[in-house]
Amino acid sequence: MKDILAPLGARAFHARQIMAWFYQRGVSDFSRMTDLSKGLRTALGKNFRADELLLMTERRSRDGSRKILLKTADRQLIESVLIPSRERLTACLSTQLGCKLNCGFCATGAMGLVRNLTAGEIADQLFHLQSMAGWQNRITNIVFMGMGEPMLNYDATLSAARLINSHLGFNIGARHITISTSGIVPGILRLMEEPEQFKLAISLSATTDAVRNKIMPVNKKYPLKELLTAAREFSNRKGKLVFFEYILLAGINDGLDDADRLAKLLKNIPGKVNLIPYNPGEKNGLFKPSPPQAQHAFFERLLQQGVAVTVRMSKGQDISAACGQLRAAAISKQT
Repeated sequence: MKDILAPLGARAFHARQIMAWFYQRGVSDFSRMTDLSKGLRTALGKNFRADELLLMTERRSRDGSRKILLKTADRQLIESVLIPSRERLTACLSTQLGCKLNCGFCATGAMGLVRNLTAGEIADQLFHLQSMAGWQNRITNIVFMGMGEPMLNYDATLSAARLINSHLGFNIGARHITISTSGIVPGILRLMEEPEQFKLAISLSATTDAVRNKIMPVNKKYPLKELLTAAREFSNRKGKLVFFEYILLAGINDGLDDADRLAKLLKNIPGKVNLIPYNPGEKNGLFKPSPPQAQHAFFERLLQQGVAVTVRMSKGQDISAACGQLRAAAISKQT
């Protein structure tokens, strides 16, 4: 920011002032930045625009979740979600327009990949969500679990994460920022070398290569053994738990034999399993949610074997909160 402001005659402290207006006060209108000179405010307004995205749609769920649809400068659509709970307020951000990995249970995967998002487009999602929540009610946690595969847009994702973490940015602690992957091993190993203590979440959702190959084709390139080895290295290097996301699909990965294999696979990896009831969306008939009794039995079996496990409540089903559902619905209406 100092570099791009220099031609306007601005100094280093002006960059810090502008960032404070953006990320601490939620002001993106240069004319309202009253501790800047009038001449600088005018020059900023003529040469720059602060926002990357335009808010198109907001949906509110009965459970308090809020989902927004944002339009990019090239008229593409991005989804972001705000998820409240008792002790935290979490923003779920997208990193790509669509996704090329084609996981069978994911609405985003059915779209294919349009392009990567820029760091600015990723960060601006959080700006919109924070503005929606109110700047006095600060978002506490960030998960890069929206549309796209963060590890396939690594540089922009890390740049946005660092801005979110910075005391000059949103000032959210690195331990409250989670970067998710469907299993891109090189990305995990690269994140392992970063100085920041960002958390790692891995979408696992199967306990054999045969099943994972079918529902998550990325497994053909990075099979379970290689993926879990990388997870173990990450945990050992960073001294952190790895979070394993496991979507329960009826008759596919929700049996007690699956629970037993999962416990065995994760035995030597410091981590935690998040069981996720499947949110099928309106038109996805390929998979069905695991019945409540099967979910409970799976959960209890893991507990019996000493696995740290929680069941993530499925939020926002009445607002198409699963990744890609709202964007798909909007595109369907356009066509």
